[in-house]
Amino acid sequence: MKTIEDSEIKALIEGATQAREKAYAPYSVHTVGAAVLDADGAIHTGCNIEFVTLQQTVHAERTAILKMVASGARQLRAVAVVGPYSGVPCAECRQAIWEFACADPDVVIVSAPTDGEVELLRMGEIYPRPYGPETKNIDPRKV
Repeated sequence: MKTIEDSEIKALIEGATQAREKAYAPYSVHTVGAAVLDADGAIHTGCNIEFVTLQQTVHAERTAILKMVASGARQLRAVAVVGPYSGVPCAECRQAIWEFACADPDVVIVSAPTDGEVELLRMGEIYPRPYGPETKNIDPRKV
């Protein structure tokens, strides 16, 4: 697993926890926060935002990634997820994470469920056969 400092893990969990407090989830009452550590060491946070139809809901991981990209960063090193249940990103969020993992299966996923233990995973463990920009010869860092 790639090296991630204890202080970075703590900062990611703290950022995700604070972002979770801002979640807008009146329909499911399933509030989630996420924090992304980019290649330069900056942390970008996000929360889930629901809409009445639920199909347009944006998950916390994707909100954090969108904010990272909007800030000009194009590569992430780690993602922390704080919320109920497992804290492991869903399939759609795994795809979004992979887009900016820049084909690195060692990107760290910090699973921090509100009712369980913190677990460090590698992207390659939870998304073993990825389909991403590299299949189209695209490097997000160069776009």
